[in-house]
Amino acid sequence: MESNKTQFLLCLLFLLAWLNRGTGYTLSIGAILDTRSRIGKEQIVALEVAARRFNTSSQVLLLNTTEVQSTDPLQAVSSAEQLIQQGAQVIISTGTWPQILGISDVGKHQEVPIISLTSSGFLNKPFWVQMSYPDSDLVNCLAAIVKSYKWRRVITVYEDDDYGTVSGTALLLSHALQDVSVQIDYSLVFPPMDLESYYASTIIEDKLNHMKERREIISTVYVILRMSENLVKAFFQEATELGMMHNGSAWICGPDITTLLDSSLNSSFVSNYMQGVIGVRPYVNESTTEYVEFSNSFQQSFKYKYESNNETTFNPGVYAVRSYDAMHVITLAANKSERNNSLLVKSMLESNFTGLSGLVTPLGNSDLIFQVINVVGKSYKEIGFWSNSSGFYNKYSRFNLNASLSLEQLSVVLWPGEATNASPAGIRTLKISAIRNSIWGEPKRIKLNGSTIETTSISGFCIDVFRDAMTRFNREISWEFQLINRTSEFSYDDFVNKVYSEDVDIVVGDVTITSSRAEKVSFTEPFIASGIPTIVPIKRENVGWTLLKPFTPNLWMTIFFLLFYNFCVIWYLEKMTRHLTTIFEAHEIGSFYSKTVIISWLLVVLIISNCFTANLSSILVADQLKPVVDTSKIGCDNDSFVVKYLENALNFNKIIPIEDPKEYSDAFENGTITAAYIESPYVPEFLSKNKNYAVYGETQMLGGFAFVSSKMRRIIAELSKIAILRDQPHDNIEIFSEKANPRSLPQFYRRSSSSYRHSSAPPPTAPHHLLRRSFRSPPFAPLLFHPQPHLLRLFLFSAGPY
Repeated sequence: MESNKTQFLLCLLFLLAWLNRGTGYTLSIGAILDTRSRIGKEQIVALEVAARRFNTSSQVLLLNTTEVQSTDPLQAVSSAEQLIQQGAQVIISTGTWPQILGISDVGKHQEVPIISLTSSGFLNKPFWVQMSYPDSDLVNCLAAIVKSYKWRRVITVYEDDDYGTVSGTALLLSHALQDVSVQIDYSLVFPPMDLESYYASTIIEDKLNHMKERREIISTVYVILRMSENLVKAFFQEATELGMMHNGSAWICGPDITTLLDSSLNSSFVSNYMQGVIGVRPYVNESTTEYVEFSNSFQQSFKYKYESNNETTFNPGVYAVRSYDAMHVITLAANKSERNNSLLVKSMLESNFTGLSGLVTPLGNSDLIFQVINVVGKSYKEIGFWSNSSGFYNKYSRFNLNASLSLEQLSVVLWPGEATNASPAGIRTLKISAIRNSIWGEPKRIKLNGSTIETTSISGFCIDVFRDAMTRFNREISWEFQLINRTSEFSYDDFVNKVYSEDVDIVVGDVTITSSRAEKVSFTEPFIASGIPTIVPIKRENVGWTLLKPFTPNLWMTIFFLLFYNFCVIWYLEKMTRHLTTIFEAHEIGSFYSKTVIISWLLVVLIISNCFTANLSSILVADQLKPVVDTSKIGCDNDSFVVKYLENALNFNKIIPIEDPKEYSDAFENGTITAAYIESPYVPEFLSKNKNYAVYGETQMLGGFAFVSSKMRRIIAELSKIAILRDQPHDNIEIFSEKANPRSLPQFYRRSSSSYRHSSAPPPTAPHHLLRRSFRSPPFAPLLFHPQPHLLRLFLFSAGPY
């Protein structure tokens, strides 16, 4: 019955058009729309309103709409052919990629212009006009938001159909994110959600739980590209129940979701499940007279047509506005085409006017403006605007050509979890493995609260450096410490393997960069330079003849010979002038020549006495210490890479592993070892407790101490870019070192470190391989942050991540 009524009305319309053929131009327009969604319903009502608006006595518009209720391409093609048979001269369509492709082929063969309201990628065919919002502008806007908050990893979410229609847009988003150095951690793709709500919720829950269980996924920034109304409601409800809408996360939604905030998403749902969401949509100026007239007509028509289908809000969305402008393009082009379809298509493509949706240019040369909003309470607030040419701006900075604003400079944003103090870090809570009971008792001092270890009470040199670095991020990052005891069965390499297997995110401790470890994990730039000096015992020499040590025996003999010679010369000169038998008979020197010899001798004695005093002082200061060098039996830490390094790099054969640093002095005394190789950061502590040992020779420089994380992380990369000591009034490294062990940083090393830091020469960094080279430098070098790709160390964050 309904079908017969529709056919009767169509016949009546065509009859009226035939009667008016002499007084005006009649244009028959067909429309193929999917009205299962709110967007489809808005589009069909907007086309009907536009047809009434642009229908004049000189130009009669006949609109014949076909509602498609499936994604079947054959049904769409059949509907297009049927509309053309009924006299349609232009067809407006939406649908999946195969449907659009089939309809375009029909238009090409029948030479009927096809206007697409659905993004169709790079389709370029005769009689084809693209009138959807450009996807390139949308993905650039989403990427600009991510870049503005300095997030380095995101998760993309979208709903696709059986034909992968949205995959092309997702690929564009991937490229746009790559252009701003952002990596996609994971792509969460949902099938079409036209199932019952129970099955839809089950699918969503399974996919979200699967994503949360994957340890390599650390991002908490979700970019939702496209999603249907059915999926939106179930998705945000499940995400909230699973604790994903928490403090520290960020959610960015495209126009498909944002436009629903004014329509099918009620205020209760928005306040309970979408707090803190950032949305983008094409900007529509709602203050113009033309828009107000359109909105009033649209609301009346939409209410009349769909109020009985449980629709409670009737405001037009951005897709309805675009459909209205599509009809406007047709009417303007029809006035210039003279009933020629080829000219009609050309006129439509050359259209350039300001419509309700902004500047309309089907060729895609317009600079689309996006409105950025933030869901707050039961509604949303405007944050600002974005365009390709101007970037982010608001109504105050729109015409400031020198403005270069980030999104967070425009307005305070409410984030999920009702946080407003800082932008989210964009990564989940990091699991930090802190090394307890390291070889030299560093870096943990742990305070116990009953039987519970308080995370805030964990301290030590490496922990303090790590905390200091994390506080310098411009956003809050949450982490939890996991204390792991270092034992003979669990070595430093085992800590590295825990990162490699992704059981933990970061290892904080005295871990040295080596080439074998760098093959598995990433390191920050070293925060302490390290090397392997040779420690040997020293002995005190016999001090009984110390006064004779300043001069050699030959020099002593020369001095006494000169003394005797001068005595003889003076006696001879006095005897010749005063006729003395012996020199002792004279009570004074009377000869002028004798006085000259004595004065010369006194000058020589003055020089000799000064040299004697200087040499004797240096000998006494040196305390007569002499190193005993014997590398036949080498000792080193058992639980470290030093053993393999000494064997492979320095070719030592007899190496004695030392289990406990306290055993070094005993091993020296009983002859077990004759020399020891200890990493340079530990040398001051060893020498402060053992007086009869010294560093001998040159230090073999190594990679240094660094934090460890997976190669897939970017947080460490960001840590390396933060100059922990740069532009700081105090040397944090020295402060942390003094706090950890006041005796382990002698004044000599402080002076050396300071002069080394302010010198113009670049400090040593970690080599790609453990360098077998000598370099004299202080063991406590400053934090260095100059990323080097050949070190393969940084991510997030890499690491960073972020």
